[in-house]
Amino acid sequence: MDFGVLPPEINSGRMYAGPGSGPMLAAAAAWDGLATELQSTAADYGSVISVLTGVWSGQSSGTMAAAAAPYVAWMSATAALAREAAAQASAAAAAYEAAFAATVPPPVVAANRAELAVLAATNIFGQNTGAIAAAEARYAEMWAQDAAAMYGYAGSSSVAT
Repeated sequence: MDFGVLPPEINSGRMYAGPGSGPMLAAAAAWDGLATELQSTAADYGSVISVLTGVWSGQSSGTMAAAAAPYVAWMSATAALAREAAAQASAAAAAYEAAFAATVPPPVVAANRAELAVLAATNIFGQNTGAIAAAEARYAEMWAQDAAAMYGYAGSSSVAT
């Protein structure tokens, strides 16, 4: 998407209208919690298998250990994937927060446009020409700032996934 063609009202509005980073942070915490539980369970299973094979002798001991080993491996591997998902969700939330901080707040954009409208409406003899130019220059800066924030957000978000 070409964020540079969108005015600050659109780019700022989109950043401020969404749910924020809260849902991604909640997802990161949930994935991290799942990873912790899976890793703990895998460790517990491994410990129980070790104890049982130590006191339980014979062919059934080895058969039971061989049957349980894939589950322990699966839990450990899934815990690692859940940790990765948590890290990605955290990175996505951080990308949003950085873009949000770099985006011009919509009320600031609206105030600039309102100021311009008043200046233009009262510019009967050209007395507001300098102030109009200054307001337009500030608006152009907001446009560039928002576009840069959105391009950065797009890049950071794609890295997070």
